[in-house]
Amino acid sequence: MKIFVLGIPHTQTTTGFTTCAFTMKAFNLCRMMTRLGHTVYHLGTEGSNPECTEHVSVASLRDWTRLYGEHKKTDFYNLETRGKFKQYMDRWAAKARSSILDRVEKPYEAIVCCTWGGAQRVATDGLDQFIVESGIGYPNTWTKYRVFESYAWLHMHLGKENKFGGGCWQDAVIPNAFNPEMFGPVVADWKARSPDFLFIGRLNDDKGVKLAIHIAKEAGRSITIVGQGDPARLLKDNPHVKYLPPVGVDERRELMRKARAVICPSYYVEPFAGVNVEAQLSGTPVITTDWGAFPETVLHGQTGYRCRTFEQFVWAAKNIENISPQMCHEWASHNYSLYRVAKMYDAYFRQVLNIAGQGWYEENPARTELDWLRRYYPAGSGSEPLTLESKPS
Repeated sequence: MKIFVLGIPHTQTTTGFTTCAFTMKAFNLCRMMTRLGHTVYHLGTEGSNPECTEHVSVASLRDWTRLYGEHKKTDFYNLETRGKFKQYMDRWAAKARSSILDRVEKPYEAIVCCTWGGAQRVATDGLDQFIVESGIGYPNTWTKYRVFESYAWLHMHLGKENKFGGGCWQDAVIPNAFNPEMFGPVVADWKARSPDFLFIGRLNDDKGVKLAIHIAKEAGRSITIVGQGDPARLLKDNPHVKYLPPVGVDERRELMRKARAVICPSYYVEPFAGVNVEAQLSGTPVITTDWGAFPETVLHGQTGYRCRTFEQFVWAAKNIENISPQMCHEWASHNYSLYRVAKMYDAYFRQVLNIAGQGWYEENPARTELDWLRRYYPAGSGSEPLTLESKPS
């Protein structure tokens, strides 16, 4: 299988940009598909280092640095140099498009993964290959072949598009993938953990950072907030709050694995909220709202708590030790690891390539299983089927 993965124009595809979920999607997608034996071309900024068959620099380090180098990583979406910004994106798109055309020999032989939009959309518009939006967590889509981060986000889009009466056979849900090696090891002993809570993410009100601070205060705990944004308004009159700017892989690992819990009380419909899965991979329970992707990623009462009132949030914070750190890790690693998610992408991409054959009716006599959408539950998680003799506790 021939796969092109388009990087994010305003970052380099490296683990240095772990704060950008879309960059990490591109980074991990390259690794997953390469390790399955596919030919993977990564198109991105010079200096990117994903695992792939070939990295193609469609933006020079000089041009990228000229536009972004003097800006903090938190400022990538707020550039004032709009003229230069457009010129850069136009060049990026043109080079990406020509790089794809140079590496395909016939129509509809390759999968081209768009991980963002913008210049990626310009680069792929009208190409006679299979253009796939490979991890939709944004509000506007444009391709026929779409992979959403969660069923919540898929259904949000179907409602927005008024698609209530027909099948969407080429839409799929594949969760974000994570490298378990970047998290843990699990601290199973609660006495060895920090007594403090943790919030990691943009310091926006819609992410619930103020609510997280309030929950920690009411529970009698301190909280560390980590992320992009101005913390001044959050630190004022809140001596129980500590702030850290965006951190790298190693510091992130230590913060997560030792926190009492990671609080993710988003107000809006989260497409995925990768932080909550990263926390669980680290063996740390999460406290979240009860909508968006969270009902898909958090086993309530087993790997964390999903809440709808302030009283519920505070109760969860005060009783977080009821959660098993090991179960958090098992749930996340079995369902969101690179190895697991790679198989889901492989199945979907093959489904898309079949369009060039018999399409929806393409046969597969060699099939031995249909596990690409299977969920794996840790033992003792309460997922065992009930019988008439089962007695609720």
